[in-house]
Amino acid sequence: MRIRAICLVLLLTMASATASSEEISESETVDCALVDQLSFNGTNANESVSHQVSLGPRVPGSAASSALRQSIKENLSGWTISESTHHLSGVTLTNLFATWNPGAGNTVILAAHYDTRATAERDSNESMRDQPIPGANDGASGVAVLLELARLIPSMELNHEVTLFFTDAEDYGEYASLLGAKAWAENLSDEEADAIESFILVDMVGDAFLNLAPSTEGNETLWSRIGVINDALGYSSSNSCSETEGVGVFSANTSYGVWDDHVWPITRGIPSIDIIDIAYGENVSNWEGHWHTHEDTPDKVSAESLEMVGKMIELGLRSGLFLDVRVSPVTDNGDTIPDEIEEPEVISDNNEITIGVMIMACLLLIWAIIVWVYLADRSGEG
Repeated sequence: MRIRAICLVLLLTMASATASSEEISESETVDCALVDQLSFNGTNANESVSHQVSLGPRVPGSAASSALRQSIKENLSGWTISESTHHLSGVTLTNLFATWNPGAGNTVILAAHYDTRATAERDSNESMRDQPIPGANDGASGVAVLLELARLIPSMELNHEVTLFFTDAEDYGEYASLLGAKAWAENLSDEEADAIESFILVDMVGDAFLNLAPSTEGNETLWSRIGVINDALGYSSSNSCSETEGVGVFSANTSYGVWDDHVWPITRGIPSIDIIDIAYGENVSNWEGHWHTHEDTPDKVSAESLEMVGKMIELGLRSGLFLDVRVSPVTDNGDTIPDEIEEPEVISDNNEITIGVMIMACLLLIWAIIVWVYLADRSGEG
């Protein structure tokens, strides 16, 4: 009798634990009808990339930088525009903001850096390493995605505030200094920071050989929802809303560390992620290929890749998945800035394996307890 009672308790406990695991892994879904409404145009975005590069390198303080800001403002009629100028680390930088539905609350920030790197330290031609890069992917691609989204957002009938944040001096100095995002975050009041529901950074997303995965630091809830969005669109390996197998552009089971503009809002408690492809080119390793070279040109950028990323964000806005992030029990992986910048390493993060190992451990423990109770009963009977 004692064995049967204990077994019953253990089975109930295991069932409860399994239910809890299912509850934790359960995530939001996307209404597939919304997928049919998506209208992000990758060709438009690709033309923007070419236009930006034609202005010349957009190094902070340059004429090309000023010309690009002017062009952005001219393309955002109806939006509330503002700029902020800062003097940090020997550079004068200008951040640009465009807001839709100002004052509506629950602000979603979509960000991209518009500056380009002043040196090409990874270029194969040593004599060209001190010259600024064209920045078609590393700079123009993120801006192009935001500008095409700006064309669509007014027709989405959103009931919350959306701000496009074009950061300056992200790529200034020996390392990515993130000075524009740093100046913005440090000057936010607590009230302003608390009003921001989510911060979605888009950087280096035009590679014709697109390969995306969650980057850290980053908000786990937002990454989970990006996974759901990619499943629906058919960009992961799961079946999509069209009931076809996904193309595998996005992998939720791999992550890598990235030092980018999103780390500064994290320090202010703002849920933030960075959508970025860190392997630029065909069959190249992370942080290799055309990155930080003079080969970062418009012909390496794909309208199809820009459209994929644009539709991810468009679906996130239309579905409301960038809202109600702060109420989730899942928090940011971290809220501090590392003391030193290190080249990130790929990190394996397979939740299914972790859950499987935990369940196996529980089963082994259960059987050990049953055997122990059985032997104890037999001993008592003797």
